[in-house]
Amino acid sequence: MAVKLCHFSDIHLTAKPMGWSARDVVGKRATGWFNLTALGRGSRFRHAPSVVDVLRRDLATRGYDHLVFSGDATMLGFESEMKLAANALGVGDATLPPCIAVPGNHDVYIGRAEKKRLFEASFASWQQGQRVGDSYYPFAQKVGHVWLIALNSSRANFWPWDASGRVGEPQLARLRELTATLDPGPRIVVSHYPIMMPSRRPEPRYHRLRDWKRVKDVAVECGVSLWLHGHKHGWYVLPTDAELPFATICVGSTTQARRWGYHEYTIDGGKLAALRRVYDLAAGAFVDADRFELELKG
Repeated sequence: MAVKLCHFSDIHLTAKPMGWSARDVVGKRATGWFNLTALGRGSRFRHAPSVVDVLRRDLATRGYDHLVFSGDATMLGFESEMKLAANALGVGDATLPPCIAVPGNHDVYIGRAEKKRLFEASFASWQQGQRVGDSYYPFAQKVGHVWLIALNSSRANFWPWDASGRVGEPQLARLRELTATLDPGPRIVVSHYPIMMPSRRPEPRYHRLRDWKRVKDVAVECGVSLWLHGHKHGWYVLPTDAELPFATICVGSTTQARRWGYHEYTIDGGKLAALRRVYDLAAGAFVDADRFELELKG
């Protein structure tokens, strides 16, 4: 029986900042706030609240079996932003399909957000699943014959210009242990960071998944068929080749102006048929756009 998924990412909702500290003022959040206001980055997401309203309606009405959120609910990782985003997306709404969610780098913008697990607290009902011991990541959810595996690639970074991620050896060891317990079926990793850019090269050092080579190799060992991610705001698809034994899909930003969109995936056996839906500002609705297909190996 086919499984129908909805994949969205990089919402970047912002709210009145609360909980500033002296360290924030001279650190990353001050830089981030300057980028949003003085440099105008926030204007790219000025329609985000209304776009998310329309997205939530689609999540409830288009017959999805499961939802996939690959991170960056917020701009600067404030608790007020986290609560706003969770409420806007319908986290905890029993009328919506179940969801698997991972944080993006903006959701752990500073160490305090990561340490307090602000994302995990606000998105708790979207983070249920099969785990290894008491460790939070990775975890797996089964949808029909498909396994969705949440792998956290985001981390708090000290330097304002550092937007890199890392999975780390302890989590990779747990990924091996977790996948060894799973029933047969396509294994789809949900993470924030890409393995490769459209050029099939890693991102620049301060924006990339730092341990991407190691992550790729372990994912292959674990029989991963597909890697779903965000982080890059323009969408793209990388089919398998000699250097990338599993396909990857970047859904892009769901709410950034003129790039906004999300994906629908119908997985029948090992075949994935995808539909990209893009936001029409004049109509105030998402409309059908590109289609593509992939064969899921493994």
